[in-house]
Amino acid sequence: MERDGHMKRILIVGGGTAGWMADIYLNRIMQRAPCETVLVESAEIGTIGVGEATVPTLVHFIRMLGLNEQEMMRRCSATYKLAINLEGWTGEGQNYWHPFGGSGLAGGLDLYHFWLKRTKDRGDCGRYADYAVQTGLAEQNRGPDADVLRAGGYAYHLDAGAFAQYLKELSVAEGVRHVFGTVGEVNLSETGDLKSIDIGGGRRIEADLFIDATGFAGLLIEKVLGDPWIDWSNYLLCDRAIAMPLPADPVKVPYTRAIASSAGWMWRIPLNSRTGTGYVYSSAHVRDDTAAADELIAASDLPRRRTADPRFLKIRVGRRTEFWKRNCVSVGLASGFIEPLESTGIHLIQKAILLLGDHMPLSKIDPALRTNFNRILGRSYQEIRDFIIIHYIASKRSEPFWRDARHVEIPESLASFLALYDACGLIDRRDLDLFPESSYHYILSGSGRLPARPMARADVINGGAVKEVLAQRRAQVSQTTSGAQKHDGMLAQMHGRAI
Repeated sequence: MERDGHMKRILIVGGGTAGWMADIYLNRIMQRAPCETVLVESAEIGTIGVGEATVPTLVHFIRMLGLNEQEMMRRCSATYKLAINLEGWTGEGQNYWHPFGGSGLAGGLDLYHFWLKRTKDRGDCGRYADYAVQTGLAEQNRGPDADVLRAGGYAYHLDAGAFAQYLKELSVAEGVRHVFGTVGEVNLSETGDLKSIDIGGGRRIEADLFIDATGFAGLLIEKVLGDPWIDWSNYLLCDRAIAMPLPADPVKVPYTRAIASSAGWMWRIPLNSRTGTGYVYSSAHVRDDTAAADELIAASDLPRRRTADPRFLKIRVGRRTEFWKRNCVSVGLASGFIEPLESTGIHLIQKAILLLGDHMPLSKIDPALRTNFNRILGRSYQEIRDFIIIHYIASKRSEPFWRDARHVEIPESLASFLALYDACGLIDRRDLDLFPESSYHYILSGSGRLPARPMARADVINGGAVKEVLAQRRAQVSQTTSGAQKHDGMLAQMHGRAI
């Protein structure tokens, strides 16, 4: 459908968070082309739509689009998220933190290396995560202070279905063409590219570029174009999930709880109107789905089973071979899935559409653009996969699932990464995109995996000077925490309810 040498239409197939995030962003950047953006939504293509936790990149996406953050949070029953608390991952009653902020620098090095020196020498400087402001705020149920808000060092807990609806309304108001229909026959061009889609009622829509947001079904990228799925279940064992809503917690903590269980882990996500909970588990390590549901319900303090409304989900961990194949770009679950332990699902949608914006062809698709898009997005999936694996191989629980998860095959990329870290805590920043150096230090030190020695630049510094630097940072964290507003108070002001 190319006319006058330029693309005239982008067709997004599927709604939900993936479809509407792609729609609002691509519509804005392509209006100058001009190029029409059309979204086809079908009731037969379901969305997961549970309460969802996010990472700080979504804050920057909201700001980049110029959206009203407070309005978005009200519409999506959102609360602030400053950290993840990993409960029981190193044993019953033993928790550690992954906060969304660094601990600062000293002598040009991350403070971690000085903390490690003191820990090796004296062992009297507490947990490394204690040096992050977000940990102090989270532990005292305080919301982000002015500095954290300004820097965007926080994320959201939100209702993903409401978020998709919010973006949909904005997109339609900006002139996006939104149609309902059921995907029928998909017609190809003579060269094998997608040409048009029949959506019922005698309607056929042609386009130059197609966005597949059809979830695990992968109706275009897999069913039509045949792109193979790369299976990562040999690295990450969880292949099932149960999600269900709970009444709102009386105190809404500003962090996600990831609670280790017998065959996986349970999440607890506090929204303003309710609490989201669920269980991500390995079907090979639990008797059946009913037993897994019973375990989740028991852990949720529900008085009886009939008060629950569990939704069962089959998940496949992995990614597309080519996220962008011919003239079709997959986003969301059609593109890949890595379990939600670090809340990266929406981030990967965002990553794909921002990359597409950078690599968007104006006329014929340039293979160089497509190849680079696939390379960069593949690296992002690999980074997140390896980061999640670290959580499991550093765990210390003794149940069969945890033993098996700890002894999975280690990808070569992660093996070389850990070898460098184990030597002296060094992190190769060239491998990092989403998670900063400090995130790896929080997870590895929190689970007790420490390097053999500190980096030489930190190791040669006088012990007294190291103690002083650490004490100054702890004092700064304490001062910031004590002056911050309670999280519930911030939410009451935002959502308009009495404190």
